[in-house]
Amino acid sequence: MKHLILTVLLGLTAFSCIYAQKGWMAIGEIQDGKAVLTADKTELLRAYNQNLQRFSGINGEFTEVSIETAAQGGYTLVFLGKAYKSTFWVEKADGTVLRANYTISCTTSDCSQETGGCEPRFNGGDRGNCSPCSNDGECTKTVSSSSLLSVGGKE
Repeated sequence: MKHLILTVLLGLTAFSCIYAQKGWMAIGEIQDGKAVLTADKTELLRAYNQNLQRFSGINGEFTEVSIETAAQGGYTLVFLGKAYKSTFWVEKADGTVLRANYTISCTTSDCSQETGGCEPRFNGGDRGNCSPCSNDGECTKTVSSSSLLSVGGKE
């Protein structure tokens, strides 16, 4: 009986570790104390422009992508275009690896110049929310069970 309980607990632990990785994509690393984007910028821009249009109907026309310091600490993956700014939450994992939560993004044209407005925020295990714009502007939350950062939704 002890072996059965131990086997079940180990199985649940393994499942939890695998499940916890779903929804995250390695996009960069810390080099000399700075966040550096190592993912293919062209592919990120192509995939996210396509997926944001598909899931939220927003034509972001993003031309730049980078990792920035978030207002609440940590990092965000930031997409910039002429009118819109979109952000993803980024966390440090495995020492220097930076990974983005690819299932939720926050997009705005109303406070795109603002630091801290319309950024993803996570409180424990929830699906997250978008911080409000300080000018009460619109902020669109896009959620997908698949990756918003890759074509076809796969990591």
